[in-house]
Amino acid sequence: MDPNSPMFQNTPQQPMSLQRSEDRESVQRTSKKEKDDEKKKQEDEKILQLEKKLEEFQENARFIGDLASNFQTKYQDALNGRIYTLIRGLQDLDRMKGTFSDKNVPLDILPYLDDGKNPLLYSKHCMEKTLEKNKAVNGKIEMYKKFRAHLMNAFSEEMPDFVIEYRKERGL
Repeated sequence: MDPNSPMFQNTPQQPMSLQRSEDRESVQRTSKKEKDDEKKKQEDEKILQLEKKLEEFQENARFIGDLASNFQTKYQDALNGRIYTLIRGLQDLDRMKGTFSDKNVPLDILPYLDDGKNPLLYSKHCMEKTLEKNKAVNGKIEMYKKFRAHLMNAFSEEMPDFVIEYRKERGL
């Protein structure tokens, strides 16, 4: 087949360097997405491990409380074993804390958790406070706009030349 034939002349062709550049960008986007997905998967795995350790810790603490409240000498070995498991769990949590150093938890959420409330209530209350603050700020902005308009009217009555010059400089 002849490359100069009319069949080949109607097809738009990109230079090879442009095609290679686009291919490289596509591969880079794909590899970046794969890396992001892998990183997200690792983060999820770390959180699941933390949840598991905390559940184990909670269960051990509950069991120790039951043993201690109904203590009998025949349960001493079981109590010692559970205390040892609790200590080991605390050590594991202490080792895990370095993996979560980039996570920040607002201290205001702790009372919600202490009261047994859903942490999403904290988010809801934060959003409500933000909306109220936003309304207040928007109200202040509106008041300043009205004040500026009233001030410009008062100045235009007292000093019309000054206001004309001001508006020219400001492009109003």
